[in-house]
Amino acid sequence: MPLKAWIIALNPDNPVALALQKTLLAEGFDAEISRAIDGRHAMPPLQPGEKLSQKLALVHRRAKLTSSEVGCYLSHYRLIKQAYENGLSHVALLEDDVVAEPGLGDAMRRILELDDTAHLVRLMALKIRKRKVVQALNDQFNLVRPIRGSLGTQGYIVNREGMRRIVKSGARIFMPIDSFYDSFFVFDFNCYGIEPHAIYELGGPSNITKTKGGIDKRLSVTVGWRLYKLFRSVMRRWYNLRHRSELTPATKPTSTPGRSERLRH
Repeated sequence: MPLKAWIIALNPDNPVALALQKTLLAEGFDAEISRAIDGRHAMPPLQPGEKLSQKLALVHRRAKLTSSEVGCYLSHYRLIKQAYENGLSHVALLEDDVVAEPGLGDAMRRILELDDTAHLVRLMALKIRKRKVVQALNDQFNLVRPIRGSLGTQGYIVNREGMRRIVKSGARIFMPIDSFYDSFFVFDFNCYGIEPHAIYELGGPSNITKTKGGIDKRLSVTVGWRLYKLFRSVMRRWYNLRHRSELTPATKPTSTPGRSERLRH
């Protein structure tokens, strides 16, 4: 069975998304454009089993989630849940503003050959982090393991065990979807990346709006946020200790791994 790949798009006729679909189909993948859940104007309705917790969102970042952040989250989460319920071994999710680099198809096929511990593999990331170079996927790409969250959901592949863990932990929504993946040490799933990046993001305005008014500075919120930061710090150190041999030695790349304009150190 070919790899199922969904391209998430608010506009299914987006020419960038259509070009990416054409590339993936030519590589032999089952590529389909999935209409994104639109939260730009109102909070999207939840389905059975899903729960939005704005109280936990305040604890996480001192700001509530916006409707567009929830829409983005659900666009990813529900497709992963669908793939899991359909019994798929892997699923690829890509956003509609990315372009394939040469070699994308082979990189994706190599990722499918990895063992079950590679729960999620990003095809690109926005933040350049210290990482361990795990292995060569082929002559062009290396598999890497960032020691901290590397930001972004522009494109990634999730294996079956990764789907199970995301479906289990992700039904309670209180952070953006990329923050959820970057909290791998809390939810106990293993996130990898590849270098150089196999896709890049086109520049342009984001459809994700931020909370109006900035952070909530009430004392109760600040105390909760600081306690949650302490909890995350403990969980990250415990995760790093348990996975020490898999995460070290870690260094930053010596050259820029991709060409998305928003890449940052």
